[in-house]
Amino acid sequence: MEPLTRRSVLAGFAAFGINSGLGSKLSPAMAQARGTPYGIAVELKPFRTDPQYRQALIDHADILVPMNMLKWASLRHTKDQFDFARADEIIAFARKHGKSVRGHNLLWYGYNPKWVDAISSRREAERVLVDHIEQVVDHYREVVPSWDVVNEVVAHNPLKGGNWRDGIWLKHLGPDHVAIAFRTAAKTDPSAQLVINDYDLANSGLRFDARRSAILGIVRKLQDQNIPVHGVGMQAHLYAERGFDRDGVAQFIQKLSKLGVNILITELDVIDWRLSKNTVRRDMGVANVVAEFLDVIYSTTEPQSITSWGITDRYSWISDVFKRKDGAPNRPLPLDRNYQKKPMFDVIENYRKAAQKS
Repeated sequence: MEPLTRRSVLAGFAAFGINSGLGSKLSPAMAQARGTPYGIAVELKPFRTDPQYRQALIDHADILVPMNMLKWASLRHTKDQFDFARADEIIAFARKHGKSVRGHNLLWYGYNPKWVDAISSRREAERVLVDHIEQVVDHYREVVPSWDVVNEVVAHNPLKGGNWRDGIWLKHLGPDHVAIAFRTAAKTDPSAQLVINDYDLANSGLRFDARRSAILGIVRKLQDQNIPVHGVGMQAHLYAERGFDRDGVAQFIQKLSKLGVNILITELDVIDWRLSKNTVRRDMGVANVVAEFLDVIYSTTEPQSITSWGITDRYSWISDVFKRKDGAPNRPLPLDRNYQKKPMFDVIENYRKAAQKS
């Protein structure tokens, strides 16, 4: 594939003026063309209550990802019972409308029910973890073809205290918790794509170098144990004020490729709290950040998918966690609060479609 550049993807904006969105000007035939599959993480409440939200999923997604409904606290209210009803609701909708599904996630240090914190021994922790993964993966065998098996197992800063994220699983199982999770998932559904998913893998700096190195180390160790790992999910919660490490990311992707491991972009949005209050300038700033990030990835490989962590500014975790000091509503996602396409949407579409043509 001939490398894409941020300049080539954004060049068309100037022709239409800063307010224009290229995606809205595509012909119906072009709009139906598909390149890199595009996924959307689905929140349950708006999925149930907002018809526009459901229509946006139908109109724009190739893949749906239950945002929270496959996490432990959603599935395991009690130790002895599994509640698949809410996740099944989203997955049934996906299948009805011809969408694929990704599972997020089988193991995480967070979002666990309180009874998990009461686990008191290695033996109990392993039994609970293995049983959970067997039950969940088997329930969705041949329905969910791709899983984030482990999520955020690398320490926020591996330069301080080592590579591993603290949590209940590390406490009782040590680093073996990752191998146990992957081995169990592979045994339960040998056909599933198994992914390690983590954040802060694209930026410049020693902490980011260390995080990429930690992921590579985990992948190699799993493979040395003949445990399959098929993909690395690069969460893309992008800070507009950070720069990307083009060479570092290229080397990271190339090393993974030599190991037979693919790249997925899994949680794309933009933390816009330090961008201009002016809506037009901010939307272009967000689009520029996304274009720079995608250019870093696509210059080395085409990712297997691009998934945004939501679809509309109306519903986003960033609005709760990264509130702007000027009080302006956050604008982190491809569609605005009225479900209109923004420049970010157009950038994603242009990269996806350009990759198809290459």
